[in-house]
Amino acid sequence: MSTRNLLFLFSALLVVSLGVGLTGTLINRHALMHAGILGSITAATGLVCTTLRRTNQLSDAEREAAYQAGYRLGLQHVTLGLFDPPPSGGTVVPLRPELPHQHERQAQ
Repeated sequence: MSTRNLLFLFSALLVVSLGVGLTGTLINRHALMHAGILGSITAATGLVCTTLRRTNQLSDAEREAAYQAGYRLGLQHVTLGLFDPPPSGGTVVPLRPELPHQHERQAQ
């Protein structure tokens, strides 16, 4: 099944199960209310899983566009000189600032 069909199916199941649960609450039928709650939990779980699955699937075109964007960014960094050592007297901003050296503790 496609993701769109699964989203529609779980959305419809959520609406129906909420209606069943509300009807069971209003007419004081505990079995109907419990069935509605169970259906709602199942539908909500299905919606979350389907949405996660949809966001994790990239098409080939999207994957290629992300690769090209990263490649262009790398070329831009090379042209700006970000990968070259700074000239003498230049300012270096380290990505990870060096912390003061602390002595290692020995087990006693």
